Amino acid sequence: MEHQNKKVALIALRSDDTKGISPLGQMYLATALKKNGFIPKIIYKKESEVWQIEAEIEEFKPDLIGMSVFTGYLNKQYVDLSRALKSRGYLIAWGNAHASLLPRQVLKEKFIDFVIIGEGEETLVELVKNLGNVENYKNIASLGYKEKNGEIAINQRRTFGDMDEFLIDWSLINVEDYIVPYFSDRYKRTLAVVSSRGCPFNCQFCYNLVFNNRRWRAHSAEKLIANLKPVIEKHKIEAIRFLDDNFFVNKERAFAIARGLDLPYFADARVEYVDEKFVADLKETKCKEIMFGFESGSERILTEVVKKGTTTKDTIKAVTLLNNSGIMASGSIVFGLPTETEDEYKETMKLIIKLLEINNNLAFTCGWFLPYPGTGLYEKAKELGFKPPEKLEDWDQFDRWRNDYKMEWVDWDYTKAVKYSRQVVHLLALAYKRNIPILKTILKKRVEHLNYSWPIDIYLFARLRNIYLFTGQKNFMTRLIKRVIVYIIKLRQKA
Repeated sequence: MEHQNKKVALIALRSDDTKGISPLGQMYLATALKKNGFIPKIIYKKESEVWQIEAEIEEFKPDLIGMSVFTGYLNKQYVDLSRALKSRGYLIAWGNAHASLLPRQVLKEKFIDFVIIGEGEETLVELVKNLGNVENYKNIASLGYKEKNGEIAINQRRTFGDMDEFLIDWSLINVEDYIVPYFSDRYKRTLAVVSSRGCPFNCQFCYNLVFNNRRWRAHSAEKLIANLKPVIEKHKIEAIRFLDDNFFVNKERAFAIARGLDLPYFADARVEYVDEKFVADLKETKCKEIMFGFESGSERILTEVVKKGTTTKDTIKAVTLLNNSGIMASGSIVFGLPTETEDEYKETMKLIIKLLEINNNLAFTCGWFLPYPGTGLYEKAKELGFKPPEKLEDWDQFDRWRNDYKMEWVDWDYTKAVKYSRQVVHLLALAYKRNIPILKTILKKRVEHLNYSWPIDIYLFARLRNIYLFTGQKNFMTRLIKRVIVYIIKLRQKA
């Protein structure tokens, strides 16, 4: 068949410090294309390697180029790359969250020809089959495109497909490139995978509300195990990292996968899932780290703003039950939510201390609110002064990990909080984990009083944490550095 010779390049970018996550989205798409007789090529580059892509595209000469774009994440690089490739005459399609959330804004750009909304496997296959037949585009669900007169057309969303139809073809990548150490290097050969998509819950900041319509769907345990077992055996995988938004929606299925793979693993859950049986099942199936959305220490924020469906009591209970289990609990924190006050921000910081006092085997991921279009809190942020960018590349400024992140919807002075919160919390958790009293005391006081002035200790601890302080080493150099730090702290306290 003529269409079977068509070639599709699938491009995704990642930040330079991203490690070990294989291009799973592109692998699903490439699997669907290959299954239908097309020739896919995955191009997955670090931010600093973007310059290499044009040459690879010119050598491959695809009929279509697909870009996987997440809101705020390297948006300008995707725009610049799309513009350059379009100038060479290529057809460009954008997919993933940003194109799905803002399809009209994306298609207003002259250098983008198509958007694929939501799950892309079936839509992309139908698009490639019909490339050039503009009249047929109107029949492709979840496709956005430009009609012959230049008008933008957005087709109706398709229903979600069966994930088992597109179990990943692992031969599409060099698996060895994506096997990395994880969990303090305890497991040298860890592989990241996905077993499900979406989440059925109602968190008002989450892109899942729009992208997945609060729908959760999953690979069957049996088929996923059969898919992964040969990869695990061939590449001597020591541990699995599940990247699902919510691995334990169906607990029976999740634990069946964990037992079937029989490897240490890391996964996401919700705090209300945690009871004594859940913890026992985690231990029995070799879970080593579980990630929760703690979100906030303010009951008002959790209940009225995020609409999380959980309380701080649920969080405290989960962390308490996991204490002494040997399982690390990681908690995601979102600062700067619309209507959050400075006092509520302080409540969250105090909750972090309380949780560490209960269980020192904790880690935290602290980021600032990112307004995903179409979510409830996106609309609330707009009411409070947020002006969504009119140009596609300007979304690049919405990087919730930046130390100079700007938030028009927050009405208190968050400048120092943005700069230091994440670092202080991370260091505090490490100090508790290693039980280093002087560091716990100094950092705890900073968190309790939100004192970010004269941050000498923060800078010093941050520079040395990966060298000596938190490695557990007991050699002379470790002791010497600790003494120097204590001396500097004492001088600072006297000043």
